[in-house]
Amino acid sequence: MHFEFSSPDYDRQSSIEYSYYLKGFDKGWSSWSKKAEKDYTNLPAGSYIFEVKAKNNLSGESVVSKYAFLVLPPWYETTWAYLAYVLFVLAAVYSGYRIHKKMLAKQQQKHEEEQRKLQYLHQLEMDKSEKEIIKLKNEKLETELDYKNSELASTAMHLMQKGELLSSIKDELVRLKKTNGTDRPADDFKKILQILKEENKLDKDWEQFAIHFDTVHSGFLKILKQKFPNVSAHDLKMCAYLRMNLSSKEIAQLENISVRGVEISRYRLRKKLQIPTETNLFDFLMQLNYNN
Repeated sequence: MHFEFSSPDYDRQSSIEYSYYLKGFDKGWSSWSKKAEKDYTNLPAGSYIFEVKAKNNLSGESVVSKYAFLVLPPWYETTWAYLAYVLFVLAAVYSGYRIHKKMLAKQQQKHEEEQRKLQYLHQLEMDKSEKEIIKLKNEKLETELDYKNSELASTAMHLMQKGELLSSIKDELVRLKKTNGTDRPADDFKKILQILKEENKLDKDWEQFAIHFDTVHSGFLKILKQKFPNVSAHDLKMCAYLRMNLSSKEIAQLENISVRGVEISRYRLRKKLQIPTETNLFDFLMQLNYNN
């Protein structure tokens, strides 16, 4: 609001001073000043009366001039706006109540359906005959027995391989004892060493071992051969031993080679199977059946 005011005493304009007062906003009359205008900004809604008076250095104060005006509130602070707010809140509360009521009803229905399902399943369990339960138990025991038998067969095959090798060595030593005193001991000992290094005679036993091993390990060797056709029989043996989590020392004893030879075989096997360096060989072989 901008107010401008002036006194009709034109002869003494240079000595006239003014004082103003806005009722409803100012706390009192302003000090006397020759300034003939006044601005008010950001007035709150309400009724106001602007009053102004003048004086000069000879006469007293003039009659107070007044101007009344009304500042309306913004639309969002009107009575209709507040009524709309109340209606909106009531509608929101009512909608929330309806939604909550529907959710409770839906949860109650879901709970009742779950209870009926549980009762139905329980009834099915009660309806199972004792004969069917016994049959399932027998099948489970039979499966466990087959598995144990396969494990025993695998262990027995390892023992048989060692037994045959030791028997060959024993027979050769007995023969050497009988021929003691001849000039052929060096050749005979070379023959014993040759027996210790020989692997071809165990091929038949290896085939039997492979059958039992695949029975226990879900066709591991067949899957390995299908996925990697370039692996040799020696590689298959090495994979089988590694799958059984045998140490390098144990594998060296079974294969009649040094631990260093086992490490070299492991390295060559990794290259054939194209296994990254960060992947553990045992973990790779264990996951082979599941990834097939």
